[in-house]
Amino acid sequence: MTFENKEALRECIRADLYRYTARTDRKALRRCRRSSAGFRMTYYMRLCAYARRRTLAKLFLFPFYKLRMRRAAAKVGAEMHESMQIGKGLHIAHSGCIVLHQDAVLGENVSLSHGVTVGQTIRDGRVCVPVIGSNVYIAPGAKVIGDIRVGDNVAIGANAVVTRDVPSGAVVAGCPARVLSMNGAGEYVQNPYPGRQAQP
Repeated sequence: MTFENKEALRECIRADLYRYTARTDRKALRRCRRSSAGFRMTYYMRLCAYARRRTLAKLFLFPFYKLRMRRAAAKVGAEMHESMQIGKGLHIAHSGCIVLHQDAVLGENVSLSHGVTVGQTIRDGRVCVPVIGSNVYIAPGAKVIGDIRVGDNVAIGANAVVTRDVPSGAVVAGCPARVLSMNGAGEYVQNPYPGRQAQP
């Protein structure tokens, strides 16, 4: 995750905040940082990603942000890394046992629940990790593993084990996961960030 400038960082934080509160003002930011460990962890993860690529910020701010991120991650029960490629609008619905591989890729407006794993497999000596599209809902206990692609607007059911590509608009469940319908994520992705220009 990289940010070209501070405005790109702010836009990403606004998108994350909108997923939790449907608002992007400072008051909502302060409240959400206090009340939601999931948002707080994501907030400091974004700041870490920004600071680690800037010389002075890397020396002085990065260690502070990293410490705050780790504390929030311990409360959430999540294992994430600031270098992950995670699109704006990440939402952690419930905390507990969330593991995301450092090299996995998540699109915009992704919703994670407790017990979710986005993990690797080893094939021919190389690490293979998932690429997850935008507007994707991953239900509690789901496992998304290996060199697979999950399309946009997908809902992954509780305790599903996904080891094959998932087409856009699909609803999948089961172990191994199979397509149940093409109704998409629908209202499971709450408060998808519409972008700054589209807001009233």
